[in-house]
Amino acid sequence: MLDRYSAPPIKKIERLTFPEVEACTLPNGIPLYVIDRGEEELSRVDILFSAGKVQERQPLTAKLTAAMLREGAGGLSSARIAEQLDYYGASLQTLATQRNTYITLYSANRYFFDLLPLLHTLVVNPDFPEKEFETLKNRNAQMLAVELDKVDVLAGRAFMEQLFGAGHPYGWTERLTDYDGVTTEHLREFHRLYYTARRCRIVLSGKISPEMREAVRAAFADLSVGEIVDVPVAHLCSSNEHYRFVEKSGALQSGIRIGNLVVGRDHPDHHIVRVLNTVLGGYFGSRLMSNIREEKGYTYGIQSVVVTYPDVAYWVVQTQTATASVKPLIEEVFKEFRRLQDEQVGTDELQMVRSYMTGEMLRLFDTPFSVTEVFLTLLANGLDFSYFDRRFEVVRTFTAAQLQAAARCYLHRERFYIVVAGQKQ
Repeated sequence: MLDRYSAPPIKKIERLTFPEVEACTLPNGIPLYVIDRGEEELSRVDILFSAGKVQERQPLTAKLTAAMLREGAGGLSSARIAEQLDYYGASLQTLATQRNTYITLYSANRYFFDLLPLLHTLVVNPDFPEKEFETLKNRNAQMLAVELDKVDVLAGRAFMEQLFGAGHPYGWTERLTDYDGVTTEHLREFHRLYYTARRCRIVLSGKISPEMREAVRAAFADLSVGEIVDVPVAHLCSSNEHYRFVEKSGALQSGIRIGNLVVGRDHPDHHIVRVLNTVLGGYFGSRLMSNIREEKGYTYGIQSVVVTYPDVAYWVVQTQTATASVKPLIEEVFKEFRRLQDEQVGTDELQMVRSYMTGEMLRLFDTPFSVTEVFLTLLANGLDFSYFDRRFEVVRTFTAAQLQAAARCYLHRERFYIVVAGQKQ
């Protein structure tokens, strides 16, 4: 008889189990990765191009090229493309990031072979129609104008410029005037140079049949190899000014960023820094949330995150607060820095963080498509699943002394940049 009075035993997780990823190469050199996982008759195709903000010579070309793929291709209008996607119950997403463009198609397997030719047409043969392009630019410019009215956005933009320099792709942020300078010719050139087999990787995931594998191989074997393109060299130029104020007249709250560059994925301290970040502000029970939200009531929410790119990483605390609370909130953040440097984390908190991070890692591999998200991140950063082996080992074994040592090494107030955006007091 089922015992409904006793809690189930807590199992200690000793290791992670990673999915099998099959790999092959198309005749034109495109790597194809297959993650055959799941019971539902669903699939996902991800096409990853090394074509992001870092590669562009004209601002906004990476973002707008990706967005325009579904606005007309191979003679099909945007309305016809949307109609076909809706008819088959499919979802198409495009996203340009700092270094890559992602094109993702979700579909039911029974319609996979109907949708694959459409995906091929959108990727290989976009039309970039002028009317849709002008509409897209106007819509994006209007959205940007709305965003530029938010103190949190203003603080984030200023912080990235402060950290990387306005001339660096990571530090540059789009401006309304940039929409006046970009044309469909810029998009066509960007597509020609970067949407090529040489810069492409494909991931097929879900419940995958041999016929689906072969269909993807056949569909994209004709993608042009493309020429070798020299990517512009980006020079990091952090500001000498460690405090910056961005005035927003009439703002009822202020946006705050406090952060600094930190060691990346290739450094031995990377994973212990991630654990330290979790203690500081990486989950709802963190030090920053407990102190600044729960005890002081300065904000509805505050968090710290470690953001990593292939070549650099940074650590940032981000929040919003009433203008009168800006200074005391900032002081409380640095007070938590000092606590982590001066006092070792207690046993109960250590166990809480260990359990939380273990659970988060298990959730990364919970569903077929969450596995795909993880694999795409690894692929984009030149990593494999051993990265998570190393992280899990640190999460499983870290000590209070290690966290204190990391805090003393990386949480120095004088090295951090502070940005406040809002009404001047």
